[in-house]
Amino acid sequence: MFEKIKSVLYHGTISQIEHIDVKQGRGNKDFGKGFYMAVSRQQAIGMMHKKYKEAVRRSRNKKDNSFEERLYEITFDKEYLRTLSIKQFETADQEWLDFVLMCRENGGMPHNYDLVIGPTADDDTMLCLKAYWDGLYGKVGSFEAKHILLNNLEPENLDIQYYVGKQIVADQLISSMKEIPWR
Repeated sequence: MFEKIKSVLYHGTISQIEHIDVKQGRGNKDFGKGFYMAVSRQQAIGMMHKKYKEAVRRSRNKKDNSFEERLYEITFDKEYLRTLSIKQFETADQEWLDFVLMCRENGGMPHNYDLVIGPTADDDTMLCLKAYWDGLYGKVGSFEAKHILLNNLEPENLDIQYYVGKQIVADQLISSMKEIPWR
């Protein structure tokens, strides 16, 4: 299992990061509130651009100088990694969907894993989840409704993300983080 885990990841953001604070993450995300990293540089750059556009929109379309797109390269401590409780989803299947639904419904960190690895739900996730919770795909919780939801999330097109929700794990797992050029 540890051989498949990437030791170099990326994080795109709109602010300078001097120290990772898992509490800065938003609640009700795929794997819980915490710090997310991308396997691919391009995926992290895409998230960085999305965060920038969202921040500009929220500031009433004023291009504020306080928003600066930044890309970080993150390296894990491989020895510490071996001590962690890890949940890894190989594909966006029923088990992955149930886990994402639990995390998004409950918010915070509704599990006890140190590191979660798996597909990233796409940009249409919240629309699809709302339709699911509103019963538009059938009875909420039913196999049929979940099957439709999973298909609408287009699991074959999803990138892989890494998640850390515990501060002590982030502090010890991340051995280095450096800003790198993204252009």
